[in-house]
Amino acid sequence: MFNKEIFATINLAHYFESAFTAEQVYRYLRIKLDRQTFDETLETLKRQNLIYEKHKALFTKDLEKAYQQKKIWSRDLFNRHKAYLWLIAKAPWVKYAALTGANAFESCKDKDDIDLFLITKKNRLWICYTLLVVVSKLSRKREILCLNYLVDEENLHFKQQNYYTAVQIMQMVPLFDNVFSRKLIEQNAWVFDFLPNAEPELPKDSFYVIKNGKQFLNGNGRLQLKFMAKLNYVVFQRYSQRLVKKYPDKIGAGIVLNEGVAKLNRVDHQDIYEKIYQNIHREIEESLSI
Repeated sequence: MFNKEIFATINLAHYFESAFTAEQVYRYLRIKLDRQTFDETLETLKRQNLIYEKHKALFTKDLEKAYQQKKIWSRDLFNRHKAYLWLIAKAPWVKYAALTGANAFESCKDKDDIDLFLITKKNRLWICYTLLVVVSKLSRKREILCLNYLVDEENLHFKQQNYYTAVQIMQMVPLFDNVFSRKLIEQNAWVFDFLPNAEPELPKDSFYVIKNGKQFLNGNGRLQLKFMAKLNYVVFQRYSQRLVKKYPDKIGAGIVLNEGVAKLNRVDHQDIYEKIYQNIHREIEESLSI
């Protein structure tokens, strides 16, 4: 049973032409397993030539070349737009920014966009989103920047709780590290129900660090707070009315909207990992005896 789950988790990365390290495989196992048993099982699979390790990544098929190419594309994409990402990090009311999706797993295609998760100040999310959309259009970066998930500092708890969301949270790559890395984990302790071996911390990679320093705007006057909260609500109402009219069948699944949450994925991926695991398990049953 352990062999099968380990093998399946390794194959999960290969479905996206990527690869997991041993640490990632252990983190994303769906069963509880002590680390010593995991390491011993991994060594057994290596001796049986069912898996091999190279560049600190685990492979079961001849996908090493594709994996290395995608990592190069992912890092090149980040480097090309690092200055623009720094601008986002400095934007008014942005408290936290992290790479998600293919960017976080370093499995980007040759021409890909940048998926970002942002945390904003309370009552500023929709103003901040509008500002970033306008700036991205003016700078001709709209096709590059994918602001697919924003929450404000009062809405860190994710209501959609499943394996897919747990993996997406735990694989976020912070562009600048602060207290919100810890707060995200604290507010979403349910992820460990799906990832019982995961450590309570997000990945850290110095390559992707951006120093945000002081933001461009500041101010907490009482009148300003009331005005901005009202403006945020008005902008939210306008956006939500437009999206509900345009994508009525996507609301509540891929698209989740309120004053402090903007989840804007028109394609809902919530069950994608379940389908992939079903395929993987079927392939294992048919072709391998582990």
